[in-house]
Amino acid sequence: MSTFITVARKGAKWGAILLIAVILMIGGYLTPFFVLGPEPLEPPQNVDSIEQLDRYFAAMVEEQQPPAMDVTVLQGGKTVFAKAYGLADGITGAAATSEHVYHFWSMTKSFTAVAIFQLIEAGKLSLHDPITTYLPGFVPIDQSGNPVEVTVDHVLSHSSGLPDFFFDMYKWLHYPGEPRVGETRMVNERLQDYRTVAWEPGSQSEYTNINYVLLGAIIEAVTGGTYEDYVRQEILGPLKMETTDFVYRADMLDKAAVGTQTHYSFYTAMVELMGPAGGLDGITQKRIDDRHWLKYMYTDYAASTSLIGTGADMSRFGQMLLNQGELDGVRILSKENAKNVIYGGRLPGYKEEVRAGKRDLALGYGTKTWVDQGVELVGHGGGGPGYALQYFVVPEKELVVVVLTNSSMARADKLSKLVASVF
Repeated sequence: MSTFITVARKGAKWGAILLIAVILMIGGYLTPFFVLGPEPLEPPQNVDSIEQLDRYFAAMVEEQQPPAMDVTVLQGGKTVFAKAYGLADGITGAAATSEHVYHFWSMTKSFTAVAIFQLIEAGKLSLHDPITTYLPGFVPIDQSGNPVEVTVDHVLSHSSGLPDFFFDMYKWLHYPGEPRVGETRMVNERLQDYRTVAWEPGSQSEYTNINYVLLGAIIEAVTGGTYEDYVRQEILGPLKMETTDFVYRADMLDKAAVGTQTHYSFYTAMVELMGPAGGLDGITQKRIDDRHWLKYMYTDYAASTSLIGTGADMSRFGQMLLNQGELDGVRILSKENAKNVIYGGRLPGYKEEVRAGKRDLALGYGTKTWVDQGVELVGHGGGGPGYALQYFVVPEKELVVVVLTNSSMARADKLSKLVASVF
């Protein structure tokens, strides 16, 4: 018996040593990605004029933090600032222009929310419908394996309790010319292991991409077509967002801002550990010094992350929301449901906690609410390999702000708040 205990203790000792060694190895591998990255250029203490803002942005892109940036501001429905900065393509040396397109990533979620409310207006679904009404092959369950009712409202407001596919999101990519996967296949073939809810649906909210992939599949089930075609026909077309799409069309590819990633950064570690085969090098067109200029790519799931477009186009979408569902005489959403997209879906007390500084933001129906200097900002950000972006609508100031960058490390949210504060 004593011999067994001695052996067991030795085994435990060596097991602990091995675990510590593995932790040290992983830590040693990851540390440079967090420590050696470039320091962001801090804004001057008082940016209170357009001229100061302009100089700050010019200095940022001069240091390639980010290489390129597109800033669009509308106030009272009119463009009051629109400027592109920096380098759109470090391989060809092309300078950024207002015609360059950027991958919107999660700003796409706002379009998905609008699509859902359009279908509600058409009487084709309801916020209170269980998602299994449209997706019978995806049945949410609790920790014991019992079925749980998750509604359209729950997934639209990120209160479903369903987990995110965090460790797979950087693997599920494909390149131009390769076939789309689409929301329905994603749900039926890849998301079956993501059906267990972490809490009672509707009791709290937490941001996940899976909610919006499910919404995309619901749109496909209701319309009988693809999610992408619905958005093209019912949102992009009517809003005359003529340089926005889910693919790099030939006319867009000529003006595509190439996504970038500095080698030593948090995102690099994520791509190396969780991304596609070959890690960051596998999605790189060319590395110049410490910066990877990335290949054009699409996510296999569209409804949460896949739109590509210009800042001017994105500002038209924001203005439609400020106009309560209408732009240039074309109404795509009722006033009530446009207000739902801007203000709805926040769980009780969440917005008040944001205003009190107890919560960073409140999640809603395809948008988020921030409060900056006492002013409510509503919109959505986007971020992924190569890009960081943000749009805000500020109803109190009749303001639309759009900031697009071609660096995954840029703080587009902070930059957008800075722009909003000046205007």
